[in-house]
Amino acid sequence: MRELLAKTPKQLDICLRLLYAEKVKFIVEVTETENKKIVYKIGISAQDKQKALELEEKYRILIS
Repeated sequence: MRELLAKTPKQLDICLRLLYAEKVKFIVEVTETENKKIVYKIGISAQDKQKALELEEKYRILIS
């Protein structure tokens, strides 16, 4: 399982929309950093490693 990180609610929204459009199953985990900031870890269950890497690249481009 690969993991994507969203630091803001806007990034979370973008990530979930991307995964939904790509028909990829995901799990969202809400955690805190050492500085008490909330971050979202999105676990994706892409069977194909190449597909997971493509999704990570698309997500990186969308949030930058």
